[in-house]
Amino acid sequence: MFDTLHEIDWAALGHAYGRADDVPAMLIGLASPDPGEREEALDDLYGAVHHQGDVCDATLACLPFLFELIADQALPDRGPVVELLTSIGEAGRHLVDEQEAESTDESTWRALLIRGREAMTARADAFTPLLADPDPAVRCAAPGALARLHADGPATLALLRERLPHEPDTEARTALATAAAALAGRFPDLAGPVITWLTALADDPDQPAALRLGAFARRARLTPGAPPADTLPTAVGLLRRIPADQDGHATDVALRILHRTLGDRPADRAALCTEQLTAAGPAPRRGGCRETGRLLGEVRGSFSELVALLGRRLADPDPTLGEAVLAVLPDLFRLAAPAADAVADRLATVADPWDDTHPDSGPDGRRLVQTLTRLGDPRALPALAAALDRPVLPHDLGFLVADLGPAAAPLAVPLRERLAGLPLDGTPRFDQADPLLTALGVVGDADAVPAVLRLLRAAPAGPLTDSALRSLARLGPAAAEAAPELRTLLAAPCSPHALPAAAALWSATGDTGAVLPLLLAKAADPSPWVRRDAAKALAAIGPAAADAAPALRAMLADPEVWVRVDGATALWHTAADAEAVLPVLTAAWTENAHTRATAAACFTAMGPAAADAFPLVRTELTTTRRHNAGFGSSHAIHDDELLLTTCRSAAEAIPTAG
Repeated sequence: MFDTLHEIDWAALGHAYGRADDVPAMLIGLASPDPGEREEALDDLYGAVHHQGDVCDATLACLPFLFELIADQALPDRGPVVELLTSIGEAGRHLVDEQEAESTDESTWRALLIRGREAMTARADAFTPLLADPDPAVRCAAPGALARLHADGPATLALLRERLPHEPDTEARTALATAAAALAGRFPDLAGPVITWLTALADDPDQPAALRLGAFARRARLTPGAPPADTLPTAVGLLRRIPADQDGHATDVALRILHRTLGDRPADRAALCTEQLTAAGPAPRRGGCRETGRLLGEVRGSFSELVALLGRRLADPDPTLGEAVLAVLPDLFRLAAPAADAVADRLATVADPWDDTHPDSGPDGRRLVQTLTRLGDPRALPALAAALDRPVLPHDLGFLVADLGPAAAPLAVPLRERLAGLPLDGTPRFDQADPLLTALGVVGDADAVPAVLRLLRAAPAGPLTDSALRSLARLGPAAAEAAPELRTLLAAPCSPHALPAAAALWSATGDTGAVLPLLLAKAADPSPWVRRDAAKALAAIGPAAADAAPALRAMLADPEVWVRVDGATALWHTAADAEAVLPVLTAAWTENAHTRATAAACFTAMGPAAADAFPLVRTELTTTRRHNAGFGSSHAIHDDELLLTTCRSAAEAIPTAG
């Protein structure tokens, strides 16, 4: 094997990390008798010659040897190599199949993708004998390779259909049906025959339930129009027939497809999630956790019974299910309330939630605490108090305390004492001081001012300075004794700390005259972030900063939408100029959905003056889909729920205020 491997000048070729002279060792590793070496070699190939789906010249040089490897039935673990080859061929599909570019003037990158695709399709017949390979993993991978790479769609469909009666493995049988659906995507003329075959498989009681579910899901995706009314009961009936030891990856993929098919029917999606969370096998239960998170991230509503069921899964003996649950619950914030008791009960069994060295008490424990703090649940307090006794503080302690809110008040003394006890020999460590400063600002501990000032004086310039200034700003008039230090920082307007110092000084003393010149200058700063911070500081001052109106009106024409929004909000709070403010906020509402909560809060403050914005607010309150669905942020649900709360306040204020 690999007789010509060293005849290639690999050093003249390249991959993602430079010269490709290490590729021969990777290829040889794929044929190693050691499973660990084979796995490492495959990971290295994905990382180097197929990095993030790319194709390079070293990738093309590997192809003959990879094909040589998958043809040798004496070698183990060839299924993943078939998948690697398929992925290489798929990388250039959109360029070749859709003919998006001309080869004469293509960039090197695009040309390599095209060459990889063409090389794979030219050798696609090599996958045909693998349909009957002795290795089930190879037989699972081969159908997909043929469906995605072979140029003859009808012939490939015939091969898949001919193989099915002879295939003994349920996963491999399901792979045949999956490949047929992929063929229909590539060759639209095959959609009819493929749907007919999938329908027959889904309706055949002699077929394994996992295969029937996979065929049913893919038929539903291929069939035009809305899914029929019996989609949910049929899927549930098939899922219940799948034995726990046959509910692997193929079943999970089929259920994902069904959830996407039921996209506009949240009640059906919730019912399917419930069925998955109570299924016999682990794969549907883990998938049910994921799909519950996806559902609540897309659709507004509490789904309290589903969330409570999710919480009860924390008691499942399968540790991977607990991980799946805790990948969802913290990001629900207040919507996780139905699971709060289950979370608290699980946390009570964790010896040390901050011990990252133990797989059963590290990340899980931290996520349990996070779920409770985001609920404002005081049952998180013992864990947070324990964190303050650790030599090294959790990096997210400040955020956890902030999420807990008023319930964190009992932590004021230990937070203050820990901050006061930080050594000041040299610059204090940011990763230890910043969480404490953030937390103390949230708790609002007036007695913490001396400890904050001690730190500010020890590190008058640096990343900790802004942390200390933000903490002082939140403490308000209680921080008046910090005024001399704040005025000193304010006296250096070019300092990066001048703006947060101005905000803290005004919060502590209310001295508008001292801070207004700086804020006016910063409102025209080249940085949009600085302009926004200046606008927010002016908004906090309110009518006393009315002289800032011209600078704020200039911000309404800013190219950055967020600068316009913050400028408009500040203009209302300082000068109450509804005629200038309202068009900016309503335009931003449509341009960037993430501005809506800020705009709605301003509409609430404006009351009847925001009457023209009422249709926007009303539409938002009657829309089922979250405004930031698909955004992918851990705070997406929280931000959308905040928007709804703010819109309700605006809807009440607009017709009744004044």
